[in-house]
Amino acid sequence: MTGEIRILQVGYGAFGATHLDAWSGLLPAAAITVADPRPDARAAAAARLPGITTVADWRPALADADAVDILTPTDSHHAIAGAAIDRGRHVFVEKPVTTDAEEARDLLRRAGAAAVVVQAGLYFRFHPKARAARRLVGEGAVGRLRFLQGKFAGFKRARGDSGALLNDAVHFIDLFGWLAGERPATVHAVTRDHFGRGFEDLALVTLTYPSGIVAHVATGYVQPGRWPDTVVPGAITSKEIQVSGSEGAIEVDFAAETMVHHRVRHELSDGLWRPVYGRSGPMDVPAADPVAVVRAELSHFLHCIATGAAPDAGLAECGVDLALVLDAARRSAAEGAVIRIDP
Repeated sequence: MTGEIRILQVGYGAFGATHLDAWSGLLPAAAITVADPRPDARAAAAARLPGITTVADWRPALADADAVDILTPTDSHHAIAGAAIDRGRHVFVEKPVTTDAEEARDLLRRAGAAAVVVQAGLYFRFHPKARAARRLVGEGAVGRLRFLQGKFAGFKRARGDSGALLNDAVHFIDLFGWLAGERPATVHAVTRDHFGRGFEDLALVTLTYPSGIVAHVATGYVQPGRWPDTVVPGAITSKEIQVSGSEGAIEVDFAAETMVHHRVRHELSDGLWRPVYGRSGPMDVPAADPVAVVRAELSHFLHCIATGAAPDAGLAECGVDLALVLDAARRSAAEGAVIRIDP
């Protein structure tokens, strides 16, 4: 199946070359078509991977595709994914799947009727260090989860189609739900649009979960980062998380490719809660460049198409549920209130 499937990649923007490089390790060039209305983008794609087909309009190309990889601005995802689903095509769509939960629900209904695979592109679910962190949490290595904290921020260009919530916070909001194994119950968000472009360039989001876990995600383009970004040229960003529990914590710096497991718990001694330290230190988890991570995502997508398995980043959880959280964050920021998400 993998050698026969035909892929239509819709969009060749900032992440387009990464996806094309990832596809090149999975399929022959003749099985790949790239659609983009810009002549310079089509020329760049053809030069990067000779032998592919390039077209200006994705619509006619649907007839010759088995699956579609959507890399266009978020507000176009619903229309493109819906058209592909209705034609019986499998869909991989970069995060966020849609602009809101209502659009995501519509795609979920149509995908169920068409019996096609729809997978969200959520990069960190397939990063080796995030997967190692999830394994440790599942094994009880940090005890009962208490607090999750993430920073996805730095000096970088502000996209024209979305803000820090949909572009960056979405990554760690999803990752924290994946690690916790539950959807947030409440959301409180503070956002600012310093640039006056109609989208937030700073977003601070606090989440609480039914089990009592608390999470905080800080994103934005106005605060300093620490490392040259491997995806966005010219950006200096930080992408790091801390996962804390009753028996320790895990720190992951995705940009620096470091991971530390702290074994520590607090015990009551002489009337004070004092830390008791166990053996802690760095973990040897393989590094992964963006192409390798995206290739892992797309390989999983092909596996689900071939076997009928449900994708790890499926439409119900990573489309509808994630959109509900993002919708609540925007409402919270607008109203200055904590928003409860209905179960």
